[in-house]
This record gives sequence, C-alpha cells and structure tokens, in this order.
Amino acid sequence: MPTRSKARKKPSRAEKTAATKEKILAAALDLFESKGFAATTTKEIARRAKIAEGTVFNYFETKDDIALYYFEREVDHAIDSVRGNAALRRAPLEERLFALIQYQLEYLAPHERFMWAAIVRAVQPTSTLGLSTRAIALRNRYLTFVEELIAESAPAGRASANAWIAPQVFWIFYVGVLLFWLNDGSKGKQRTMAFVDRSLALGVPAFR
Repeated sequence: MPTRSKARKKPSRAEKTAATKEKILAAALDLFESKGFAATTTKEIARRAKIAEGTVFNYFETKDDIALYYFEREVDHAIDSVRGNAALRRAPLEERLFALIQYQLEYLAPHERFMWAAIVRAVQPTSTLGLSTRAIALRNRYLTFVEELIAESAPAGRASANAWIAPQVFWIFYVGVLLFWLNDGSKGKQRTMAFVDRSLALGVPAFR
C-alpha cells in the first residue's frame, strides 16, 4: 500500500514576511537598474512584484527604505561570507579585509547604475539613506565587525595605539574604493582589486 505523503508545512508568518520583502526588493532593483532610482514609482514596484501597492507600504515606507534593506542584505552577506570562510580564520588581517571588500563588491556588481543613484541620494538632506537612525545602525554594525577583525589579528596584549580609529579609517577607505570601482572600466574591475590589495598591504601595518 503506498504511503501517504507528508502534508506540506505551511510557511510561518516570519517566512511569509521575508519572502514578500525579497519579492519587493527584487522588483525594485530591476526597476532601479532599468529606469533609474528617481524615475521608479512604488506603483511600478508593486506591479512588477505582482502585489498591491499598499502591501509595499506595509513593509517599506519609502524607496529609501527598500534601498536600505538592500544594503543591510549586502552587509549581512559580506560579514557572513568572511565568518564562514574557514581559510580566512587564521589569515593575515590584510587578507580578511580584502575578502570583506571583495564580497561586498561582488554583491553590488549587478546593480552599478543603482549604486550611483544611491550615493547621490544619500547626500540629499531629505534622504534616509545617509544619516537616519537605521543607516547609522547599519554603518556601526559594519564597523563593529571591522573592529572585531582588527582585534582578532592583534597579538595578545599588544593592541596598537591606533586601533581605536582604524575602523573609521577603513570606512573612509571603503567609500573611496566604491567610487573607484564604479569608475573602473578595466576587465573584471582588476584595477580596483589591485588598488585594494596594494593599499591594504601599505596601510594595515600601521594598525598592528
């Protein structure tokens, strides 16, 4: 006698929420790339995601909030990738920071046009991409992870006197790398990665 197949487990509310947010994000990113961030409307995002416009507002108040969610996902991806890479656990700090940037840029690569728009939007006074509580919390989480990497690489009892400012310096460096990367026309962005490699080799020893 054939056995009955197990009933399919219904997704939880959290799973449904996550799935809907991912659907909205995917639709928004497609439109941000094809039409531009400013020209895209929430109505178009809803239509592309095949949901009601009101549903979009249930999860994201503005397009800035959708963009911030994307950057939260990017930071999560980069941090998880570094933490999950066994080969990096005993690697020098330069290699770990290089990998962190590499994972970030790989995640951002499909959406270069949107990245330009996001940078412009972030410096506008009305935007929540730059100085909102949520944006600052995201930046602080990223810098806390950088601080952890620096601390883990320091010999026991020999923390550098410059270590306290290192995460802030790295943040400025990363922003510069991002702008360099967006303007890099070399195959596979090779100039960017070579720049990152050389810069970390020269700069990291100052924070040991």
